[in-house]
Amino acid sequence: MNTFDLFDKDGRLYAFEVENLQLGRRGLVRAVRTISGATIIRAPLKLFSWFREEEFCEFAIGERRFVACEPFGDNSRYWIGTKPPGWCPELAAVRDALRAW
Repeated sequence: MNTFDLFDKDGRLYAFEVENLQLGRRGLVRAVRTISGATIIRAPLKLFSWFREEEFCEFAIGERRFVACEPFGDNSRYWIGTKPPGWCPELAAVRDALRAW
């Protein structure tokens, strides 16, 4: 899966994006479930909520919380980062796992 890195002013990875055309929201949640140590905290259960919620998946690795969202609800990429946004070493592991999926 292609990823697009987003860096803070210090050049550290603070978030990344993935193309959603072939992945879809459910596919992203399935991919997150394959990440070692990841626990899904929130994922919509209702079919229509997949299309309404900008922030559609929240998960944790250890004490770090991550979120996946689709900005404006109609974007070609999903944004994935920590909640609240910022650098953490686990983010690179999340990105690498999704690249390999």
